[in-house]
Amino acid sequence: MKLNWQVFATLLFVALAFSGTTDAVDGGLINTNAIRTIDLRSLPAVTEQVGVVVQNSHDSKAAKTYSVYIPHAKADRLAKVTVHERKSGAELQVSKMDNEHLGNILPPQPIEYRATLLQPLQPGEKISLNIDSVYLNTVEPRPKVVEQTGDQTWLWKDDACILSAYPINKEKTVVRTNGEIKAYSQIKESSKDGKSVTFGPFINGPSPNGPVEVRFRDNREQLEALTHRREYFVSHWANDLNILEHYALRNRAPALEAFDKVKQTMSRFMKARDNFVKTLLVKVPADARDMYVVDEIGNVSTSAVTRRQRLDGDAFKVMQLKPRYPLAGQWNYTWWHGYSVPLSNYLRVNHNRHALRVPFIGSIVGSASQKEEIPLTAINTHNTAVNAYELRITLPEGATNVDVRVPFNVDSIRQLPQSYYFDSSGRTVVVIEHANVAPSAVDAHVLVTYDYSVLSLWQKPLVIAMVVFALFALTSLCSRMQLGLAAAKPATTATKKTQ
Repeated sequence: MKLNWQVFATLLFVALAFSGTTDAVDGGLINTNAIRTIDLRSLPAVTEQVGVVVQNSHDSKAAKTYSVYIPHAKADRLAKVTVHERKSGAELQVSKMDNEHLGNILPPQPIEYRATLLQPLQPGEKISLNIDSVYLNTVEPRPKVVEQTGDQTWLWKDDACILSAYPINKEKTVVRTNGEIKAYSQIKESSKDGKSVTFGPFINGPSPNGPVEVRFRDNREQLEALTHRREYFVSHWANDLNILEHYALRNRAPALEAFDKVKQTMSRFMKARDNFVKTLLVKVPADARDMYVVDEIGNVSTSAVTRRQRLDGDAFKVMQLKPRYPLAGQWNYTWWHGYSVPLSNYLRVNHNRHALRVPFIGSIVGSASQKEEIPLTAINTHNTAVNAYELRITLPEGATNVDVRVPFNVDSIRQLPQSYYFDSSGRTVVVIEHANVAPSAVDAHVLVTYDYSVLSLWQKPLVIAMVVFALFALTSLCSRMQLGLAAAKPATTATKKTQ
């Protein structure tokens, strides 16, 4: 059977990888068995786990690294990639490579990530690895337009075989969904079992069938944060940490053929499902205060805050945001909300060295429910994908020797100067930017350390006092100055006698 161009490209890419320079992948490794599991049950995040048994077939050379290839078509949707040893569970160090040794012979090139093994793999030895990657928004609605109460059908499409730098003796792909499977690619090596589809096993080489598809039903809510900006403002004088979040949100559901206000209103009383997101749930700390929600029109007074809750040992409150209109498929909503928390709960001080530890990103969940009290378990569904994220931490004036630590690689970390009211020397603003934030980042924290002396604490009051004193001195000086024309002096006695 004649191979298509995707399979030919894969074989050529592997050949080029093996024939590269010293920066190329370790030769001699073979994947004796590989099982790829595609988890579509936590959309819009798609988790892909590849379990491989790797053998070093080289005669005398030990392998120190293992290369993972991400297809170019999915690289811009990649949120996270990790590699673990299956036996010990230890996570391996993973670095992104530039792939310059492959040249421009085969555009577009896959993205290479290289994992460093804990111990060199000697000739003839085997090791089992788990490669976990998370992608955002890789499934699309099909059809793209539905009725107001119609089912949401989604399409997953990918190559049937794994793109790897090494030969694979045996492999298969398992796709798991949360809803009913409507259709899937009927190739020779495919089978369906309930809510999962298996492609393979393929023996000694890729399948000639190319990409495969799975269409499935999933009526759960899916949101997409086109942009999300989270800002922290640190105030030592007020012992206050102010948090401000800006959102530009979109409902990823299929677009509506036509919006019917009557049907949408009737669904509130008939308890019928539709494709609208009616409530947004924001998880905030239990000690949060002074909360507000504002959109482009003004204050959103339909929002509410639950009392202190506790789930799995975590105490928190939930802001229930009611948008001005229900979000239908492909509709957008833009707003910002904020609150304050005690700074002492997030700051540790050792002499002049301060350590601020804050969450990397906040959690937001979309719900189709219109109930006043939504179950707490809904707050942990993580059904919002963040495409472009920006974190800004504004430190107090006088903070120096700033150091930032993030538990994973981000796109950029910058420190910018910025001045606010009554600032004399300006403040340092830490700006962290990252695209495609994985759902697991909700549990991550950012550590910012900086020097802040007692003199820096009194810098603003002293500057204000000096300005006020200077104004009083200037006012006093001006009151003693003669700014008008001088009055004429009276004539003297001698002058009068002469006249």
